[in-house]
Amino acid sequence: MNKFLYCPISPIQRQFGLYVTGAGHELTKPGEPYPHEYHSSDYHFTWRNGRALAEWEYQLLYIREGKGTIQFTRGKSIALGGGSVIILHPGEWHRYRPDPRTGWSEAYIGIGGEYLRHIVSKPFFPQSPTIIRIAPNGRFDHDLLALVNEIQTSGAEHPYTLALKTATLMASLCENPTAHHGKASHHVAIRKANLCIAHDLGKTIDFPALAAQLGMGYTLFRRCFRAYNGMAPLEYQIALRLRRAMHLLESSSVPIAQIAEETGFKSPAYFSKFFHDRTGLSPLRYRLSRK
Repeated sequence: MNKFLYCPISPIQRQFGLYVTGAGHELTKPGEPYPHEYHSSDYHFTWRNGRALAEWEYQLLYIREGKGTIQFTRGKSIALGGGSVIILHPGEWHRYRPDPRTGWSEAYIGIGGEYLRHIVSKPFFPQSPTIIRIAPNGRFDHDLLALVNEIQTSGAEHPYTLALKTATLMASLCENPTAHHGKASHHVAIRKANLCIAHDLGKTIDFPALAAQLGMGYTLFRRCFRAYNGMAPLEYQIALRLRRAMHLLESSSVPIAQIAEETGFKSPAYFSKFFHDRTGLSPLRYRLSRK
């Protein structure tokens, strides 16, 4: 059964910075006319004219099963199938339709707000046209359909909670290991590397060996690490060591020599010089300035 809901947005909801504009799920059978005629004029389109969303609205469109095409530039078609996730951007002209031989099943959520603009940006998602391929019939499929149903039943009662749930669902795409965008599997490996570095700051880490443990060559590991963290692995480790040392100086009475050892500096003297070079203060003066 096809079902959809459009949600009027109040000025207060806009101030929240994240809001849901509508949600629905539809089944188009083979040979059935498309798009369906029952949509609001703000969303209905024809294949000839296409459409563009309002300047403040995105739409998360998911093809659950079946096949079809989408166009962002007239004449250039991109194939869609089960597991295709499309993020339609504000003001972006587009048109899409199922293959009349197969039809398709789709689900969608409209969402907007300033907070969303930060989510739907590099490096989290590829720029427009934003099409992500994931394994069909998986957790995302289940979570999206459940959220669409929840929006339709309680959108008026819980607009803020549902907007945050939609943002969380979109964030899950960044973490989906089957998503073919931004080398998501590499991002997972880098996050694991970050945890490994942070958990034992006093340890000398063999970064090539760590890369191998994570299934990556060292050159690729360094490139992905810098792209994700903004610095090389050793620089990242040193930055964490300094941050940890600053925290211990501020919040504890642990001797400076012990702090140097716990944070991986080879000697108290080296630690003091390094700390002074980075902060302009000796560890002792830094501790006293925070009392």
